[in-house]
Amino acid sequence: MRFSFSLLLGLLLLPLAVNSADTIPEDKAVIQFQTKTGLVTFYHHLHATLRVTQCESCHHTHEAGEPIKPCNECHKKKKTKIEGFSVVAPKNSKAYHKKCKGCHKYTLEELEKPAGPTKCKLCHIKAKG
Repeated sequence: MRFSFSLLLGLLLLPLAVNSADTIPEDKAVIQFQTKTGLVTFYHHLHATLRVTQCESCHHTHEAGEPIKPCNECHKKKKTKIEGFSVVAPKNSKAYHKKCKGCHKYTLEELEKPAGPTKCKLCHIKAKG
């Protein structure tokens, strides 16, 4: 059921493809995060093809001409003060939940378009066994 949801979402959004997906390295097209509550699979390539999303939405500190930093460079497992700034970066889980879940809810409610899951168990998949 969960796989079919992802497949259906992908097929529904396929016509919205744009060139930004071409810039994602092949090894980053699908990214998986192991969490305490299960494995989270992020379809990076799919998100890059959405017209409602821009790379800067998630890569908010990226500067042109510079390599893209991994999220956990600033968003550690604990709140951390960002070097050279007086702001504290929220830890990984807080940042991901705010960004991902918030965007999914916004897309569904405000844009009235198909959106990703907002329920924990639809993203965090526990291993069978």
